[in-house]
Amino acid sequence: MKTFISLLIVLMSVLVSVSAIAQTKPATGYAEYQGAFEKTKPVEHMLDMYMEKQAWNKFGVSAFALVAKDWAEAYAGPTFAPGEWISMGLSLGAQQIEGRMGVRYGASLWLGGGKKLPLEFLGVFEGDETATKDRSGLWYDAKAMYNPFSWLSLGIHGRRSIGIGPRLEVTIPAPNLPLTVWATWNPYDPESKDEHASLARGLVGAKATF
Repeated sequence: MKTFISLLIVLMSVLVSVSAIAQTKPATGYAEYQGAFEKTKPVEHMLDMYMEKQAWNKFGVSAFALVAKDWAEAYAGPTFAPGEWISMGLSLGAQQIEGRMGVRYGASLWLGGGKKLPLEFLGVFEGDETATKDRSGLWYDAKAMYNPFSWLSLGIHGRRSIGIGPRLEVTIPAPNLPLTVWATWNPYDPESKDEHASLARGLVGAKATF
């Protein structure tokens, strides 16, 4: 885990350095807790952090890191936002599985309609060296949300190894540090052979945005 922590410090330092050089908009991001649960299994606790900085015109940089019991990853890369309603990113970094280090890469796509059309989509896709073999290292997390109010979002959330189902988000507008609590129920997993186990899967989380 020491190796991963060192990598995380390097990635965040690079982002802070770019922020200092490119005096446009301040860096934004979030720190988040997630809990994945499934019947008959212990809750899987995760901590993750994301930072993004618009550096030059439509281009920027981002960094992401996640730590779980037997898994950790960190990566960074460029972002491109050709319009206010769309942003794309590519990232490269490392993963640590039970002490073994490896390469990790990712891609992201965000779409948002703004105030006139309160719809939002965020998809994150990741992989490693097993992508061309047994696909065990491939992973996705995608959500499509409707925001009827500034403090409430409703939608659908899908994540590999968890499943697909409804998602609810409630935002508490704390000064300078909004807190969003959220929960999902994921009754359908296209890769699960046990339908009854799938019915008991879900996620809960709390995210502080800065």
